[in-house]
Amino acid sequence: MKDFNRKKLEQAEKEAFKDLNDEKLIKMIGSLGGKPTKKDRMLNIIFLVVVIALFISEIFWRQFIGTIALDVAVLLISLKLIYLMHSQARVNHYQFWILTAIEMKTTIMMEQLQKFSEKIGEVQNEN
Repeated sequence: MKDFNRKKLEQAEKEAFKDLNDEKLIKMIGSLGGKPTKKDRMLNIIFLVVVIALFISEIFWRQFIGTIALDVAVLLISLKLIYLMHSQARVNHYQFWILTAIEMKTTIMMEQLQKFSEKIGEVQNEN
């Protein structure tokens, strides 16, 4: 009977750990804060080239351009910072919900494990 109870407990543990090893959950956690996409890389490169070009044009052709190039470069940097804050807020939102889902799954698994332990204790007391 002890062997039977041990097998049931091991089976319950495997089922509980199967939930934790859910591939979708692992992929979702890994995707947050991951590598930037090709679109993000291209936008960053274009942004960097434009800002550098504006600063260089301001330095070398100040009398023709005036301070417009410098103003536009500062504006672009400000817009980029706003975009980065928005992206980070979105990532934080997703991380919060994923961590909440993990916590809920863990709580459910702990409750199931306690129920299994109680049932095993009852069966052992009966024997």
